[in-house]
Amino acid sequence: MSSLAQKRRLDTLIGGPITAVLNLLARLLGATLSRDHSLRTPPRRILLIKLIGQGSVVQETNLIRALRREHPEATICFLCFPEVKPLATRLEDVDEVIVLDESSYLRLAWTVLRFVGRSWSLRPDLVVDLEVFSKFSTILATLTLARDRAGYYLSTTRFRRGLCTHLVYYNRMRHVQEAYRQLGRALGVEPEVGQPVMPRVSREEHAEAARLLEEAALGGRKLLLVNVNAGELMLERRWPAESFARVIEAFARREDVLVVMTGSPGERDYTESVRALLPEDLRERVVNSAGRTSYGGFLALLSRADVVLTNDSGPMNLGWAMGAATVTLWGPGLPVSYRPLTGRHHVLVAETYCSPCIYFVDELPCAGANVCMQRIRVAEVVAAVADLLEVEVAAPEEEEPQAPAYAATEGYLVRVSAKGERGR
Repeated sequence: MSSLAQKRRLDTLIGGPITAVLNLLARLLGATLSRDHSLRTPPRRILLIKLIGQGSVVQETNLIRALRREHPEATICFLCFPEVKPLATRLEDVDEVIVLDESSYLRLAWTVLRFVGRSWSLRPDLVVDLEVFSKFSTILATLTLARDRAGYYLSTTRFRRGLCTHLVYYNRMRHVQEAYRQLGRALGVEPEVGQPVMPRVSREEHAEAARLLEEAALGGRKLLLVNVNAGELMLERRWPAESFARVIEAFARREDVLVVMTGSPGERDYTESVRALLPEDLRERVVNSAGRTSYGGFLALLSRADVVLTNDSGPMNLGWAMGAATVTLWGPGLPVSYRPLTGRHHVLVAETYCSPCIYFVDELPCAGANVCMQRIRVAEVVAAVADLLEVEVAAPEEEEPQAPAYAATEGYLVRVSAKGERGR
């Protein structure tokens, strides 16, 4: 339908006036109806709203499990966009997944109207808005007319104060599962913080992954899965292709390690472009599985991996959920908020003045140059992967990182253009 930036602008321009009107109406009706929001009456129907971000959905599974444990007889529904559906339908504690079609504005409007009409007839008792910043999700939660509506607030989301009955402060400097636990406590449940709930994978999907690995002659070798992608939400989270290629080369030369690159069908070309950077004699020893497996087959691959090397992305969270050891690369993102909390993992960050940024600004200070990712050293990544694989690999020689396109000076960022002009 549109880019993430366009969606954010629409959320502000259109969502702002709508939330203002709904806020006024909700306050007037609240004063008139005097509803009981004590949660003493167990909800019969619970609606969870998380429109985008599979990684966040993985982190939410302990909250969903706590709601199921506390309300075993309740029907739990999950509202999302199509990108989240493949994962949401595999969550054991979710009874129904409702998908809004965002392929065009007309289809989105139609599916929203259908959702609202259905909500009025079925009337959820509790709606939990798991989006942090979205006005759209808040509007959807309000239009359900649910008795209780829960969500998060920040200084930038004051519009929720009249529209939600239960609000919890979202602390961006704490792990996201801590935020979900606090929200759960506000709803009378106690989510665990730690290993996510594993999504369902069928026997046939495990067999699909086994066939791919058999074709690649895995045998008794160790399996290294490499995700060079970062999803369309924030491409600046990608480590440079050349750096990935050098790490892959170091392990592809070993007879006891099989390297398999992963990705979605839409990421296959980029994944292949990274594989093409390998020396010609090594390319056939590295498998590009992007787009070759079903979603369930991909999850099954993750469950078989000895190590997953990945950018900050959905596969990082999925790999953790499936029990794999992980090496994760961070720059624009905030490891303290999303890193794995259990199991064997290494988190690699190259500190820069402006990192992290994506949770705090709409326009990145580097204008996409992602120097924070470029500064992560190949040798560090090779050492981290080798440690978790329990093999010895010589660290490759590498040049010093190039000077950044901008520098921290006197407490503010100075961008330097190609012509050498300066500006704040």
